[in-house]
Amino acid sequence: MSESRSAPGTIPVSAAFALDASGNSITIPFDINSGNVDAKRHLMIGVDVPHAPDFPAVDDVRLHTRLIRVRIVYDDHGTRVPIETEDTETIIAGNTGKPRPRTDPTVCRLHLYAGLDDESNLSACGFYAKRDGHYIAEISTIEPMPAFKGVATTVRVDDYYNTGE
Repeated sequence: MSESRSAPGTIPVSAAFALDASGNSITIPFDINSGNVDAKRHLMIGVDVPHAPDFPAVDDVRLHTRLIRVRIVYDDHGTRVPIETEDTETIIAGNTGKPRPRTDPTVCRLHLYAGLDDESNLSACGFYAKRDGHYIAEISTIEPMPAFKGVATTVRVDDYYNTGE
């Protein structure tokens, strides 16, 4: 699922992105139109991690809180309108009446969400793209994650993993 399956700029869109060092960043522009996205469904920023013999990066995410910063904006004729993001912990807190786990909504915890034979899929956050147009995802690492050194990770903007919707 790491490769883009559609026209350039439309989701899903993905790019190589290293998680090992603090301050790494990437900007991913993408377009939404009602023909390729259901505005009632969550979209997501996900990270695909190829499997290694001992899966140290995946185990690291399971055992530790690993945070990244994700900003999504809608480009409204040159004005950048922020789009709210919610990581898995924030979604669960909202569904159970608990307070947000972090005061900064751009800080998202990586969460092991799915696995295929040759890769694990981490969710960073979900968001709603409620109108057609041009969006920009800005993703950056907050702290070093040495377990990801040398791991060919890919960041992806896509439909959210199966949410039961």
